[in-house]
Amino acid sequence: MHLRYNKWDTQVGDKNVLSEHPVVLPIREWNVLRSFAELLASETTFLESISLDTSRFQSFIGVPRAISEALASQEQRQPEMNSRRARMMRFDFHPTASGWCVSEVNSDVPGGWREGSSLQQLYQPFYKVLDCPESPLDAWGRAVELLAHEGHVALLSAPGYLEDEQVVRTFMSELQGRQIPCSIIKTPAALEWSSEHGCKLVTNGRRVSAVIRFYQVEWLCALPEDTGWKKLFHTSAIPVINPTVSAISESKRFPLLFNEAMECPTWRSLMPECRDPREAAAADWDQWVLKACYSNTGDQVHICGALAQKEKQRVIKEAQRHPLRWVAQRRFETRAVETCRGPMYPCIGVFTVNGRAAGAYVRLSDGQVTGSSAVEAPLLIDSSVT
Repeated sequence: MHLRYNKWDTQVGDKNVLSEHPVVLPIREWNVLRSFAELLASETTFLESISLDTSRFQSFIGVPRAISEALASQEQRQPEMNSRRARMMRFDFHPTASGWCVSEVNSDVPGGWREGSSLQQLYQPFYKVLDCPESPLDAWGRAVELLAHEGHVALLSAPGYLEDEQVVRTFMSELQGRQIPCSIIKTPAALEWSSEHGCKLVTNGRRVSAVIRFYQVEWLCALPEDTGWKKLFHTSAIPVINPTVSAISESKRFPLLFNEAMECPTWRSLMPECRDPREAAAADWDQWVLKACYSNTGDQVHICGALAQKEKQRVIKEAQRHPLRWVAQRRFETRAVETCRGPMYPCIGVFTVNGRAAGAYVRLSDGQVTGSSAVEAPLLIDSSVT
């Protein structure tokens, strides 16, 4: 994984984060998750389209003002532009005593592409009676190939983040394997925009046919305006992948829209109850999980009932002081599975590419929160169990 596949964080501290064994699902359960993911992807894009035209919705779910203003451009609404998007999402599923539930959608810059593709291929020869699900990286590559068959692809990521660097290096390897010329850039200022040529690379003047954006939207909007970051929102000349409209569903307050729109039955059935922090009863906080709107890898996810009293009071006070930056999600219990490391709690992140299910990124945690130190495992499918 280190030498072939740009996977450099296989060790966190003194802990190996690659699982000794795969996670195995019966084919019927895998098909259930695939079906759920595709329904959720459809409902998500529908809710985004409603929110795109309703600034009140965006404010309510905590979308920063700079992003809302950028999303107001007419290009975001053009049907022909929508048809030129290769859209990726990852839905995180958890097994519970009452069935599957989904904790969130990672729709802006979802990770886990290499882990969800290569790990299973490395493990499967040792479990020959089991099958590999589709490679999400292969599905991603096919989608981009349809949009970027001419010109150069620019892969944009923030500087200084190892986790992001290994993802864009993985994307670069996939594109090169498909004979698509590409290069990595670290700032939107590396792109030169014009009405005549669309977009070029500043360094060599090569015409850009698509931008792969692995740079969080909320980070982009904090850049100086002269970097040209707003062009990524406004352009209709070339596809930007993922489209910047994903900032809407990336907000952890996104589920609060389910009360505004009835056309989301799958989300309603699978997502635990979510509330504005101001609406949670003071005596009931131990039943809630507080999530920051744009948290990453569990870094600002707090199970109130598991916190020391002083820390719990601090987190609750912070959420109530800035409620539009937080959401309260009803606590649920993930069922543990037995492993050689003891009981672990699985999170199965099912990818969709243009609305179709495409493999999964599996993590195993020693607690209920799936964080950056979770163990990463391949998913294999038992087709003999129907």
